[in-house]
Amino acid sequence: MRRIGFLGCGKIGKALVRHIAEREDMAVEFIQDPGFINDIGVQCPVLAKADEAAFAGADLIVECATAQVLSENLELILAHCDLMMFSVTAFGDPDFERRAKALCGTYGRTIFIPHGAILGLDGIFDGGPVWRQVTVETVKSPSSLGRQDNRRSVVYEGPTREACVHFPRNVNVHAAVALAGIGFDRTISRIISDPEVSTNAHRISLSGDGISITLDISSYAAGAVTGAYTPYSACGSLDRALGNGAGLRFV
Repeated sequence: MRRIGFLGCGKIGKALVRHIAEREDMAVEFIQDPGFINDIGVQCPVLAKADEAAFAGADLIVECATAQVLSENLELILAHCDLMMFSVTAFGDPDFERRAKALCGTYGRTIFIPHGAILGLDGIFDGGPVWRQVTVETVKSPSSLGRQDNRRSVVYEGPTREACVHFPRNVNVHAAVALAGIGFDRTISRIISDPEVSTNAHRISLSGDGISITLDISSYAAGAVTGAYTPYSACGSLDRALGNGAGLRFV
């Protein structure tokens, strides 16, 4: 039985909790989320703040809260178990990246980066040495971005590292691409606010050494930060992180 603890339990977290409930080889150890609304029949402890004993009882912590919550708990998590993190924008902070890598080495832990809304993140990582230019363009509704624009507007264009500072909850796709590819300073982010859309749309463009790839991804969101596809991909990432399941497995 693999025991899973949660930091944050919103749309993604609840999808994962439901997924775990359908399996006999996993169980939810605890949920840390002071604003959690238990509309899915959770039976585990729900904590305002997890202590060391809670982390020590888990085999894996799934973070789907915020980069700040993740950073505050990082050492306590990795001292006791592995981590699967959805707030990939945390890596936009060089200090966080240094801490994460050092703590993994100290405690022999693994940090799993789920692909989230992205298709082909493994291919971006595999092609890392050849990429010369990488851009990520995201189009979301103003409400998803925490804005009130009444017309389509480019609200940010520049290095992904700064995009992570200004839109930490909206550019995890950008952060994952940067982390897998050519880094936060060379990857260029473009964020567009459009009141006419009900989707979260991402265009990822990569080129270099005779290779050109463009990925277009659109997922219904209706003003939410998280699109409809991400919870499904999160369940697959959890299964792969824990090495569960017989039969065909795409890695």
